[in-house]
Amino acid sequence: MVISLDAVSSGKRRNDVRVRMEEPWARPEWELASDEPSAIGGEETAPMPLSIFATGVATCFMTQVRNFARQRGVHVNSLSVAGSFEWKFIPGPSPREPYTAKSGSVCLDIEIDSPSPMTDQQALIAAASRGCFAEAMLNVPVNHRLKSGDDWISCDAE
Repeated sequence: MVISLDAVSSGKRRNDVRVRMEEPWARPEWELASDEPSAIGGEETAPMPLSIFATGVATCFMTQVRNFARQRGVHVNSLSVAGSFEWKFIPGPSPREPYTAKSGSVCLDIEIDSPSPMTDQQALIAAASRGCFAEAMLNVPVNHRLKSGDDWISCDAE
């Protein structure tokens, strides 16, 4: 699966993004925006980037529950998820590096209205988690490259 995007900074903390799925199914382009609260210099014109990230993880997981339920023969009358995403804010050593973000925890509390046995529901949740592309990305390092002329220079510590 390949999703590509082009993002531009368009305000104090606002970012406008054009995103598209390229593989395995080419899809129309979508436009999204993010912004930050005024307390940290934004104008609150769109959801915070971390809100969009958390929403993506939860909704991807919910989609996989529905996909896998059909394949496993687990009947789902209704599905709801309450999520908690926590990050750690580590103060930095200087004003030039004011803080470092560290992962904290992710918890998805799931409610399924289903006549299927609880053991089948538990197995469904485990399978959906393994099939969730967003969850799979939680442990992948991000490669950062900076354009310099016609070249791309890695900015990641080795």
